[in-house]
Amino acid sequence: MDIVLILLSISALIGTLAGLRFKVFVLVPIALLIVLVSAAVLRTHGFGTGSGIAIIVAGLVVNQAAYALIQIGLGANAYDRSFEEIADGEPAPDPEQDVGDDHRDQKTSPSRPFLSHKN
Repeated sequence: MDIVLILLSISALIGTLAGLRFKVFVLVPIALLIVLVSAAVLRTHGFGTGSGIAIIVAGLVVNQAAYALIQIGLGANAYDRSFEEIADGEPAPDPEQDVGDDHRDQKTSPSRPFLSHKN
């Protein structure tokens, strides 16, 4: 029974970490990983097919519930926040904000003559 709690805890931890950093599309490879690892671990510990499938499904539900709770708790754009914003609560200086729309120093591109094709 300890192995079941360990698998469910790891699934919840993975879902939480994924919710902090990644978009929802990462849940597909994570789900595949959870299924394969859980099946192998449960098989080596002597679990049958029915109980193994139930535990794997519970692990997937716990994983996705943890992901959803983190996404709801941090807002829809949780994965867009940088480490600096999370660490000190202030947005990081953005170098793109310093770029102005002043294009006076740019040269105009030379125009090419229009070439007509005769048939």
